[in-house]
Amino acid sequence: MRTARTLSPGQPDRTCDIVAESILDEYLRRDPQTSARFRVMGGRGALFVSGVISTKADFDVGSVITRTAASLGVRGHVEPFVSIDAVPGSFLLEATRSNRPISVAGYACGETEECLPAHVVLSRDIAKKLEDLRQHDTEWFWLEPSFEVTVTEREKGAFHAYVNCAHGNLELKEARERIKKILNSKFQIPNSGFHINENGSMPSNGLDQDVGASGLSEEPYGSAIPWIGSTVGVDPSNPMKFGAWLARGLAKRALERSEAKAVMVQATYLPGDREPFALRVRDERGNDLKREGDAETMTYAHLAKRIRPGLSTNAAHWGFAGEVEMPWENG
Repeated sequence: MRTARTLSPGQPDRTCDIVAESILDEYLRRDPQTSARFRVMGGRGALFVSGVISTKADFDVGSVITRTAASLGVRGHVEPFVSIDAVPGSFLLEATRSNRPISVAGYACGETEECLPAHVVLSRDIAKKLEDLRQHDTEWFWLEPSFEVTVTEREKGAFHAYVNCAHGNLELKEARERIKKILNSKFQIPNSGFHINENGSMPSNGLDQDVGASGLSEEPYGSAIPWIGSTVGVDPSNPMKFGAWLARGLAKRALERSEAKAVMVQATYLPGDREPFALRVRDERGNDLKREGDAETMTYAHLAKRIRPGLSTNAAHWGFAGEVEMPWENG
């Protein structure tokens, strides 16, 4: 059985991800040479940020936290607690990088136009549809910002979608009926395949009522593809982030240029390096698909010229893989 889980931007863990990346992007906007590593956690009126950074930028991080939280549906006052320590450049490797090799992976398959597994795309599309209704359809005012969608594929093409959402003052029975009606009209899943709040009523949720932490929610390829570690809270010059982004792009290109059904890219970066020490590009049969020039496309220099403001924050909303506006998705 394959599973995929998509969190709404207002779900506590995802909110912490977006807050972390919003802070990072603000530092990068003011100083593109910023290097950082930090995490966000908290809820119920407080958010805690801790980490290390090397930058020339200086601004009120607390204001970014409160503004971003409010934009994601946190209604109550958020008290920010910030502990981001500045470190000299000479200590940057030790402070914000690893003293051991960093390994990353990327994946692409031919199941969907997005070159992602079908259950991953379905989970994300359902979540995006619900978020669009919540934000733009006044009849869906009752749907709270915090929800999550899990899709399971028990047999080939046999999908079940589990929606867990906060539904305000709307009765659970009516919330279930409304969600099932809209999903039945948009997605090819039998009515019996939709499961809404299986554990019962949930009037409210989100960071107003719950707690979350950044770096916990990333699962770009679903449960069938092991994910090495989160890219949230590290700057794009870190191989943990740019390596994972570029590995996805290379996997997609290798899939398109071959007759493979699926491609896995694995790369290893030595401490302090921004180009891969080792690179493997394999199809589902284990055949080597690596070509001349592939290693160059896995370097930070290859990505740096295409990084745009807000990129990390954008990637944190729905994931970095399969989103067409991401630069690595289009060559």
